[in-house]
Amino acid sequence: MSDLHYADPRLVPLYDLLNGGDADHRFYEARIGAAPLKIVDLGCGTGVFAVRLARQGHTVTGVDPAAAMLDVARARPGGDLPTWVLGDAEALRGRFDVAVMTGHAFQCLLTDAAMLQTFDQVRARLDRGGRFMFETRNPKARAWDGWTPEASSQVLDLGGGNQVRLSHEVLALDGEQVRFQTRHRFMPGGDEVVSRSTLRFAPRAMIEQGLRAAGFGRVDWFGDWEGGALSAGSSEMIAVATAE
Repeated sequence: MSDLHYADPRLVPLYDLLNGGDADHRFYEARIGAAPLKIVDLGCGTGVFAVRLARQGHTVTGVDPAAAMLDVARARPGGDLPTWVLGDAEALRGRFDVAVMTGHAFQCLLTDAAMLQTFDQVRARLDRGGRFMFETRNPKARAWDGWTPEASSQVLDLGGGNQVRLSHEVLALDGEQVRFQTRHRFMPGGDEVVSRSTLRFAPRAMIEQGLRAAGFGRVDWFGDWEGGALSAGSSEMIAVATAE
């Protein structure tokens, strides 16, 4: 039942419904700019942002460890524009001007070793002045406090009279890691699918230390998708790190 939302064909289509906003995409686009660049979207999911960037004239590579996600990415309109790669940061080849990691994919790096390896691999593919942009939920905001069946319950309309009710429930808190499950009840019919996931809520200081160890210099931090300053009350920690 672990992370079925990345692999189960019943759950993968829900990804875009749950992540329908584009405030994060607009934030990153504003910092990427209009001039054509070589961009890697690491943890690209179903490819929405990668295709969007490719349509703007950028040369885009989308990388994801979930084959089912990449199947959706290839099939979407414009899915022939990016290059798709199955894997993680170790699968990166070539040189890039910008690396992005959206959708809180950074929080799937559960250990120091995984985080540092990703930083090293990304830095190795960027020239001096290249940028790595990503976000993670601010641990001080304790987003998981709202991951209860009562507070998180919502119904998604799948069309054709079909719906799915989903809710989250925290199973365990272990230091910086939060283990939780998501219940999906499909209606009509009442079939239920339960997916279990673990996310890491790493503190800013640890992330900065890892970035600098990998060869990144300046790190600009933001607390929201409007470009506001990062504070203790910010729900997001958005990093724009520049390679030295």
